[in-house]
Amino acid sequence: MVVRLFNFTKYFVLSFIIAYASLSSIIMSHIVQQTMGQTTTTTPVTCDCTNTTYTTSNSFFTYQNNSTLGIKIQYPSNWKNQQVDGVGVVFISPPETNLDRFLEKLTIAFFPSNNNTSVNELANRVINNYKEHYTDFQLIESKVITFKTNLAYTIVYSYTDQELRKVIVMDVGMAKDHRVYVFSYSADPTEYSSYMSTILKMLNSFEILPVNLPYSNKV
Repeated sequence: MVVRLFNFTKYFVLSFIIAYASLSSIIMSHIVQQTMGQTTTTTPVTCDCTNTTYTTSNSFFTYQNNSTLGIKIQYPSNWKNQQVDGVGVVFISPPETNLDRFLEKLTIAFFPSNNNTSVNELANRVINNYKEHYTDFQLIESKVITFKTNLAYTIVYSYTDQELRKVIVMDVGMAKDHRVYVFSYSADPTEYSSYMSTILKMLNSFEILPVNLPYSNKV
């Protein structure tokens, strides 16, 4: 919603720095006590689900990056995207009005991994990291799902951002091919449900493409 691009970029990069620092020592970049160790479910976010290219499909574009990110995903044609080299990409919704104070977005980040960390452990590490770095962090939901035929965690949480706005977030994280992928949908609490169908369509369209990993060390 209306956020200056400079402020958004600064906040976005800061979020990735926090997340990457956590991964370097253990893992990644939101409530009370959670119950990990649950059985796998296949509901709300179940997804069977060279260069950067953009093609149009109905009201969606296709974002494809084979050279550094190795991902392909559809996103709404009126959304913008910003790539952070070697780390991920963020898709940003347009402002709904001139007074819109928060732009809903889907961030896709990836980090090196040795694939030996369980889904539950990944989720716990992420939650602990958010508790440490996010103001007023509150965990709403945490469970294990199936995403793209892989075990993944999904957590829903809220926090107060640097501009004192309440934000609600849904993260989906999975480990595959020596990477941890984290998909993070963040929204104004009043708009969270309104964008969910769009976010689920984006997640369902996600594909991992062959690419040489830009990392030499595995965590």
